[in-house]
Amino acid sequence: MRRGISSERVAALCVVALMIGIVVGFYFGSVYGEARTITKNFTFTATVVETIPQTITKKISHTVTETSYRTVTATALSTITESFTETTTVFERGGEVEVLGVCFSRVMDCSSLIGDWIARANESVHVMIYGFTLDHLSKALIDAMDRGVEVEVVIERENAHWRGSEYERLLQAGVDVRLDGNPYTMHHKVVIIDGKIVITGSYNWTWSAENRNDENLIVLMSRSLAESYEKEFQRVWSTAS
Repeated sequence: MRRGISSERVAALCVVALMIGIVVGFYFGSVYGEARTITKNFTFTATVVETIPQTITKKISHTVTETSYRTVTATALSTITESFTETTTVFERGGEVEVLGVCFSRVMDCSSLIGDWIARANESVHVMIYGFTLDHLSKALIDAMDRGVEVEVVIERENAHWRGSEYERLLQAGVDVRLDGNPYTMHHKVVIIDGKIVITGSYNWTWSAENRNDENLIVLMSRSLAESYEKEFQRVWSTAS
C-alpha cells in the first residue's frame, strides 16, 4: 500500500518551491530591468559645424608700372677751354715762377706766413678775400698803410658784417676797403704784394680756416703771374663800393 505524502514534506516542498520561485523571479526581474536599461531609446538633436576648405578663383585687374634703365649715348658739340700747368716752374719773359712757401692750416701757422709777407711789402698790398676775421692780419694791413704802402682790400659783401669781421676796424683805421659788387659771391682768397708776389689758395682769413678747417695756400713770385692777378683785382675793385 503506497504511503501518502506527509503534510510536513508538502510544507517543505512548498517552501522550497517558494524559494526557487523567489530566486527565479529575482533573476528574471534583474534581467528584465537590465534589459530595459540597455535597450532604452533616446531621441536628441545635434548641430555639427564643419569648416570645409575650398578654393575660390578671383579675377583681379591692376596696372603695373615698371622702371627700366637704358643707356643713351648722345653727341653734343661744345667748345671747352682748358688751361693747366705742366710743370711747377714756368719760364716767361726770361724769369721763372718761384714757389716761396706752402702752408696747410691746422698743422701749420698760415696766418703768420701771410702776416710776414705783408710786413715785407714796400709798394702795395692788394687783397681780395671772402672771409676776414683775424685781428693780427688787419693790424698788419693797418701797419703797412701807416708806413706808406698802398693798401686796398675787397671783402665779400655778405660776410663783411660777420661776427668778428675786420671790415669796420679797417674802415675806421682809414684803410681803403670796399665791399664787392658781385650780386652772387666773390670767393677769391688772394693777396698781391708789390706787383710780384701772389699768395692764394683755399685759405680764408678766419679763425675757422686756421684752426678747424683743412685749408691750403701757396706763395708764388712772378711778375707775369702777379700781372694776371692784378688785372682780376682791378676788375673786382672797379665794381666794389
